[in-house]
Amino acid sequence: MANVLPKLSPPLVHYFEDCVGCAACAPSCPYYYVDHKYAPVDKAEFLRQMLRSKYTLAGKLLGRVVGAKIPRTDAEWWEVMQYAYRCADCGHCYTTCPFGIDSGAMVRRLREALYNAGYAPPVLNELNRLEKSGEYVTRSKGLWEDFVKSAGVPVGKKGARVLLMVTLIDLLLSRDVVLNAVKILRAAGEDFTLPERPLGVAPPLGAVVGDRESLRAVVSDIISYMEGLSPQYVVLISGCYQYPYFRFEATDVLKRKFGFKVLHISELLYEYLKAGRLKLKKLGTSATLHDSCQLARRGGVVKEPREVLKAVVNYIEPKHGGLEAMCLGGGAGIALLAKDVREAIGKALGISAKLDVREEKFVEELEGDYGKASRKGVDELKKTGAEVVVATCPLALAALRASGLNAEHFVNVVASAVE
Repeated sequence: MANVLPKLSPPLVHYFEDCVGCAACAPSCPYYYVDHKYAPVDKAEFLRQMLRSKYTLAGKLLGRVVGAKIPRTDAEWWEVMQYAYRCADCGHCYTTCPFGIDSGAMVRRLREALYNAGYAPPVLNELNRLEKSGEYVTRSKGLWEDFVKSAGVPVGKKGARVLLMVTLIDLLLSRDVVLNAVKILRAAGEDFTLPERPLGVAPPLGAVVGDRESLRAVVSDIISYMEGLSPQYVVLISGCYQYPYFRFEATDVLKRKFGFKVLHISELLYEYLKAGRLKLKKLGTSATLHDSCQLARRGGVVKEPREVLKAVVNYIEPKHGGLEAMCLGGGAGIALLAKDVREAIGKALGISAKLDVREEKFVEELEGDYGKASRKGVDELKKTGAEVVVATCPLALAALRASGLNAEHFVNVVASAVE
């Protein structure tokens, strides 16, 4: 079983050896408020136990006596999966740890060990398979052709300044947002194009389930397509984990730099405002912003969406925003397992969402915990008194609306203010 474990890297050695177990990270995790056993330090400990077994002499000689343990049975692996999928990888524990331990990164590697041992939520596993094989392209062909026809803009145009990246999840959950992004780019007189196919289901799903081979294959495929069009900017609509992966981590995955820059659409719109390329009117509405953990905390995009919103609404800052944003708990694929989302994906791709009894229980309990995990952040947003909560991620938007908030996507708010 030792061969299921990830190889050590300098950051992983630091996260492995230097945690003192102070639990300063605990209050930052939304799942800590579901059950204190889900503190980041305790979730990461499962990987430390495995690493001690493989990489330390004491662990090899004394095993469980020194906290070295690799699961032996199906039940033990299944228990680890309960913990590994109560982590949204939001990065808040990383920013609160006095020793710079990124427990979210540890849980990502823990998911690799699980995947290598044959354990991943079946729905995510199937989506990963479709993305890895490219089968999602043929399965969504009719959906994509209908969308492109309604968008009525250049598709696959080489040399356009901007390539608007559209994933299958963008299309399934927020087609109106994509079309409004097109409206804004037109209003700004941008030279842009859409891709000739959706660029991934929710790429890279290999990173979510711990499939390193899929991660590399999907990132390589999408980056190669982008490079073939030679845009100056690749612009993402979603503020989810696609941003840090394609903005920062893809270059490390493929070990080379790219000829384009990756931006979130809020960054592009902020540049339009500064250059006077976009004329916006005030909407007379009060609004606050739910920062995407991946865009704000891991990506550093905090100022840009605020400055754009201030041009169109009466902006109210939440108590914890930007780097301190409250995670809603749906990151790292958890929101993809919510019933409405997985059924929408299943219907569009023609895949069965049927699960066995144990898998059904796993998904139902996780979805229930996801709802509980989001409450702290939702309550804080309610306290702002804002008429609208603005989000940059379609999955966060779904969670906010499910909690009864009047929530809208950042792009839709801006599009309604275009003069």
